[in-house]
Amino acid sequence: MPDKSYPDTDAYGSLSNKKEVKVLSWNIWWKFEDYLNRQSLIFNELTKAKPDILCLQEVWEDKDGSQAKKIADLFGYDYCYAKSFDFDEVSFGNAIISKYPINNYSSYLIPTEKEFNENRTLLHAEIMYENNKMNIFCTHLNYKYDQSDIRKKQVTYILEYMSKLDKTEFPSILCGDFNADPNSDEIRLLLGLSSPINRTVLRDSWQLVNPDDHGYTWSNENNFARKTLEPDRRIDYIFVGAPGKNGLGHPLESCLIGNIEKDGLYPSDHFGIMTRFEG
Repeated sequence: MPDKSYPDTDAYGSLSNKKEVKVLSWNIWWKFEDYLNRQSLIFNELTKAKPDILCLQEVWEDKDGSQAKKIADLFGYDYCYAKSFDFDEVSFGNAIISKYPINNYSSYLIPTEKEFNENRTLLHAEIMYENNKMNIFCTHLNYKYDQSDIRKKQVTYILEYMSKLDKTEFPSILCGDFNADPNSDEIRLLLGLSSPINRTVLRDSWQLVNPDDHGYTWSNENNFARKTLEPDRRIDYIFVGAPGKNGLGHPLESCLIGNIEKDGLYPSDHFGIMTRFEG
């Protein structure tokens, strides 16, 4: 038999690290608990972090203004917003804010049984990054601890939707507050660790680059979270598809943001996550 080696057809070459795309996901907690002072902290945190794409949950809009627009105006970015519901004439929803042009966007109410319906939405933005189209998704799933089965159905809907889209060179990115632990059935479904939906499988960017760090985004260090008497958990995620050519879209680094208090106040009850991707 010839003494011959064969190349690994699944291997990528060395990443160039010449360009990067910074994506942030953060539940910024609507108008709860001293929201004006918190909002100032949120704006300061975002200004320091300088993400390229922001996926935000619990974003408010009312007749006097739009929190998504205020944040977009900080950077001169494009934005889109999807309302989930109104409370006291103030809307509650998801936003995608982007340094790169948003060519198109759409939002969908995630079908949920009437008894458990919290008007959860999936916001989808088509963004042009250089000559590549990026599909960016922002969502927020049911919050109650005992509703893993409901969240699993919501994840199934999201994956079925994503599976129908044309493949792009830059992998799809799904961000949000999933209200679910990394070992839960709904997260395992997203990662292909249980029966995949239409062969659509994503990767947990935090776990890829921080395998030994819990990365709690719901933390009892945060006095707002501590009041709920719930355990520390990572429930906020940035998921990404398999890398494109030359490792395009592969996670390089993930970190928490909004996890430092100032004068006894945290920006939100959640910590956010920001990931740098190979660009």
